[in-house]
Amino acid sequence: MRKVLVEDLKPGMRVGKTIYLSDGRVMLNAGVILKKSYIRRLEELSIPAVFIVDESLPNVEIPEVISDQTRLKASMALRECMGNIELGSQLNARKVKQAVNDIVDELASKRHVIIHLNDIRAYDDYTFGHSVNVTVLSILTAMNMGYNKLELRDLGVGALLHDIGKTLISEEIILKPGPLNETEFKEVKKHCQLGYELIKDAEGISTYSAHVAYQHHERRNGTGYPRGLKEEEILEFAQIVAVADVYDAITTDRVYAEALPAHKAMQTLEEMMQAELNSDITQHLLSNIAVYPIGTLVRLNTGDLGLVVDVNKEDLSAPVIRIVENATGNRPEEITEVDLMYSEEVVVEKVITDCEREVIS
Repeated sequence: MRKVLVEDLKPGMRVGKTIYLSDGRVMLNAGVILKKSYIRRLEELSIPAVFIVDESLPNVEIPEVISDQTRLKASMALRECMGNIELGSQLNARKVKQAVNDIVDELASKRHVIIHLNDIRAYDDYTFGHSVNVTVLSILTAMNMGYNKLELRDLGVGALLHDIGKTLISEEIILKPGPLNETEFKEVKKHCQLGYELIKDAEGISTYSAHVAYQHHERRNGTGYPRGLKEEEILEFAQIVAVADVYDAITTDRVYAEALPAHKAMQTLEEMMQAELNSDITQHLLSNIAVYPIGTLVRLNTGDLGLVVDVNKEDLSAPVIRIVENATGNRPEEITEVDLMYSEEVVVEKVITDCEREVIS
């Protein structure tokens, strides 16, 4: 199974992972054979990529950090909440809080959780999918930092609602399929203040949660917005969500920008933590991220082509690789795996992208 950009899909390909719409409906079930009409519908919904079954590669299961049911419940709770605000109603956080409780409980029930870049993608609406992803990443980071369950829940509510202010921004700007101009960006920046105003008086929501919406675009060197806060002036909750927000944004396929692979996204975060992001929080987030997620196709320094089939929690940069093509271009007669944690002379030389994979095929 591998991720393929919608623009590269071809009729006859088989869907590897069920595609859900943000309202919980199934668009395409796993196993469905793609038709031209299905591909056209994916394009209409601005779904940038899907998983397809690749018979030329070993079948690997990409671990889910939380279940589809939990993720969809959170997405639908946020969708309903934002819909009510658009209709002029006050923020009702009951379903949002329950959805966050479910995420906290599910993550707390697992040990040694590792995020694989491809395991929380492919939803038809960026805002809902992004907010759920940021919530999961924020809670995992805070768990590493020793937060208790009550703190995790307040943080999770703030993370899930961090972009709620965008509900009051023109949809034409929010859904613009390309970079914003200066005027549009100035308008979007208002979502922090607007989100804070929506959340702060909502019944049953912590003030800390409200300040996540207010401060998640602040940066430690004072270059953020809306108030240009610095260092410890920024609530730690908001600093956690800021790191998760940046990571998810750069690793998610958009209509106008292809996602960065995990190892490059990590480099971006490491550069940003020199001045903009909290370095300790960033390291806690990265401790849960697989540098080479399961299902990633890589070229080794030996010349062999391999598929990541497992990762080592002790060293997330040293995965287990199954060789699918040797340096001479032939397939191995027997299953051969290399554990980079114990093969110091063998390293990943390059991650193979979708378009490069087509050439190899």
